[in-house]
Amino acid sequence: MTARPVLSIDTSFDPDSAWFAAGRTQLYGRMGEQFSIVPFGRASAERRRILRQIARADGTGNPFRAIVVSSLGRTSCVVDDESPDGIMLSHESPAQEIELWARGRVLYFCCGETANGPLFDKLLDAGARAVIGFTGRLGAATVDGKFFWRQLDHELVTCALHDQLVPGFERARQQFLERTATRLATLPDGAAREDLARMTDLLVTMVIRGTKKG
Repeated sequence: MTARPVLSIDTSFDPDSAWFAAGRTQLYGRMGEQFSIVPFGRASAERRRILRQIARADGTGNPFRAIVVSSLGRTSCVVDDESPDGIMLSHESPAQEIELWARGRVLYFCCGETANGPLFDKLLDAGARAVIGFTGRLGAATVDGKFFWRQLDHELVTCALHDQLVPGFERARQQFLERTATRLATLPDGAAREDLARMTDLLVTMVIRGTKKG
């Protein structure tokens, strides 16, 4: 088992993010013996509790090497109804909180629109090794769309579990662009095609950035 753990935060307050969380539960069931994974579900994914958990891991000398989040998002912000003011993390968070999240870690946000604005710049400036996220809104209405989103999330979480940096996430993105293109070629006009076409657009604009330090 890899010594340094990964923190998985899954708020799952809406049907779309619940699909991600359910998929992650299945993934961790298969990979939990190989990796140390600390899950925070909807009852525990509150900002102060998360910060305490990160600080505690740092303090014991076994810090999280990655944090993966599935939640609602908006521009430069991760939303969480249980956190003060409904915000888990944003570019307006105190500098010490941003640094605590960032400190030498890979950060993957499965949260719509979070990659817009200055949040990722601040995380990279604070020492994150890689930051990954989306500029558009996530979600799918069809079985095909939900299946592909769940598989994409599995691939990106797996990159984090294997301590991949920008090249690994870029490869995962490219593979999924090829998969969605192949599937789109077989789909007639309709909701499923619209789901996958929108997913393709989100993959093209997906933000995968590496550290500015070191």
